[in-house]
Amino acid sequence: MIKEAISLAGLGMLMLSTAYAEDSRWSYRIGATNIAFDASAKVSIDGTRVPGGSADASDNNALTFDFGYIINDNWNARLIVGIPPTTKVTGAGTLPPILLGRVQYAPAVLSATYNLPQMGLVRPYVGAGINYTRILKSKDANLTSFDADHAWAPVLHIGAEADINRDWFVSFDLRKLYLKTDASGFLGPQVATARVTLNPLLTSIAIGRRF
Repeated sequence: MIKEAISLAGLGMLMLSTAYAEDSRWSYRIGATNIAFDASAKVSIDGTRVPGGSADASDNNALTFDFGYIINDNWNARLIVGIPPTTKVTGAGTLPPILLGRVQYAPAVLSATYNLPQMGLVRPYVGAGINYTRILKSKDANLTSFDADHAWAPVLHIGAEADINRDWFVSFDLRKLYLKTDASGFLGPQVATARVTLNPLLTSIAIGRRF
């Protein structure tokens, strides 16, 4: 699946290279994104809170695709999506560090950014937006019937672009998501539920082209 996505992305970039990019309002980026979770949870078993019980989520790397549109001289709209990664959810705090389950997810972030004063070839920007994370698949481990909910989250966004030439550029972005979701499953015959705080930081490095 990843090889196919890379091939399609490469074909798309090649096709776009025939377009004249000067004065274009649209841009396209392909890059690598690290998703680092700052996870915690409030865990209950059969409706009773587990004191100090928490959960952790493993970090991920993903191939990502970023689309940009120049609204005016100051504002831009940006959308990032990617190949869905899978995170491992483990017990933390007073819970044993066992594997509770795996979650494959597809996050998308739409943000509006404001251009800061240019510094040489570097164009920095700041902004905010919204994230929608769709859960594609939940896999059981020590929890059975493991499930997690789709979720929305506010986002803070900072980044910068630097031109390679008039058409091509490189970029660096940080997106902080304030993301919470609910998860549930069975630990043996007992019902386990959790309010999970994930709050991932998305760090992206990409190459892009205007078209």
